[in-house]
Amino acid sequence: MGRTVMSIVQAFHQEQESWRKFRRALTRDDRDAFDRLFEHARRHAAEASYVARPTPFEAVVMAVMLEQEKALAEIRSRLDKLEATRERKPDEDPRLAL
Repeated sequence: MGRTVMSIVQAFHQEQESWRKFRRALTRDDRDAFDRLFEHARRHAAEASYVARPTPFEAVVMAVMLEQEKALAEIRSRLDKLEATRERKPDEDPRLAL
């Protein structure tokens, strides 16, 4: 007997395929970005397999949002460090002295 339930990886692939025409209409840069979104989703396939959702797209969106939140947190952290460095007086950090 074969599988009766599609695996989450198969569901993600099927979801990505359903967006094929949309992807084709995008510019090359946008296609690359679009592909990265589904890479984010596949990165969390194991976690998504624990959630019984009627549509796999919900798991795809949640995985993408999770990865984007992590990236945004990293950018915020780097920006805070950069701003803290710039707020120091030049005599405190010789690298900033002109």
